Amino acid sequence: MENWMEELHEECGVFGVYHAAKAAALTHLGLHALQHRGQEGAGIAACGDGQLLCRKGRGLLSDALSREDMEQLVGDSAIGHVRYSTQGGDEPENLQPLTARSGIGVIAAAHNGQIVNAWELRQKLEEQGSILYGTSDSEIILHLIQREKGHLTQKILEACRHLEGAFAFVILSENSLFAVRDKNGLRPLVVGKLGDGWCVASESCALEAVGATLIRDVQPGEVLK
Repeated sequence: MENWMEELHEECGVFGVYHAAKAAALTHLGLHALQHRGQEGAGIAACGDGQLLCRKGRGLLSDALSREDMEQLVGDSAIGHVRYSTQGGDEPENLQPLTARSGIGVIAAAHNGQIVNAWELRQKLEEQGSILYGTSDSEIILHLIQREKGHLTQKILEACRHLEGAFAFVILSENSLFAVRDKNGLRPLVVGKLGDGWCVASESCALEAVGATLIRDVQPGEVLK
């Protein structure tokens, strides 16, 4: 554990906006401010009119998302991610946000950090019949959420009980945005106010980029909706 703590450094950046016009465009601005946290890939998922769409690609934000991609990402809520590969390679299936469809609807997730018990969780999920497409920790988070019972908030809370490590992640559903920080608060995540809406980001500079007002840090172990 001491060696893991010594190697801890910041990788990847996440951003989310809820209840704001042109959410995908705002997310693009926020991710641009976080570009220094990852240059290997980028993506945005947006929700509007009961539909959740995701577009992503390799490279810098300007290369990963085209104008056509952005025009398709409509709605007043969105999450985004800039990638620096930690667990998992740079294959397309590991680019974030990742999406999943189930009886509770479509959800998208993007995360920063490392889940130190990811290998054990992956093995357990596979033994229970899950088929994992990529090799990133983010996919494990989605599978754990899907397997829990109750409404989405309950599912996320229960899923987080299985996770060990340093992480922060955002989850977008068809009508909600969630922000989650590891119980030790080892990965940064802040929340801000933007008009009648809200933003979350890995760094406050992303909030400034979209004109949001910093409210506070997401607390260690908090699941914020």
